[in-house]
Amino acid sequence: MAQDRRLTPGPGTRTLPGMKRIALVVSLLLSAAAPALAEDPPEGGAWAPCSVSEITAYRDRLTISCAAPAGKGVDGAADMPRQFSVETRDALADNLLRLALEAREHGRPLVVLYVKSAAANPEGCDAETCRRAAAVTLK
Repeated sequence: MAQDRRLTPGPGTRTLPGMKRIALVVSLLLSAAAPALAEDPPEGGAWAPCSVSEITAYRDRLTISCAAPAGKGVDGAADMPRQFSVETRDALADNLLRLALEAREHGRPLVVLYVKSAAANPEGCDAETCRRAAAVTLK
């Protein structure tokens, strides 16, 4: 008679519920892909290093200011903006705030993927010095 060999956790073994397991796999895949993003910005985007000097929360947007424009960005783009902004309702807002606070507190640099076109700026983001943030990495 064949023995029933189901895959069941042994005593003391903890399992993750299905959705948590999926989220873990997705986050691992995204974190593995993060370095590739910094090397190849999407069309219309560029990466810029930023030493966070100021974090400003407005009613409708979040803006981080860098100590100085970086000159040339990670991908060689010239005329880097000094501020990066997103609307408070943007899914990136919470993560941008959390990483900017961490960067400022510990003196670590951020690298911000931003939209090059000022036409994409959130309202109140000055076209001369500010651009819409699309992603952020804490170094």
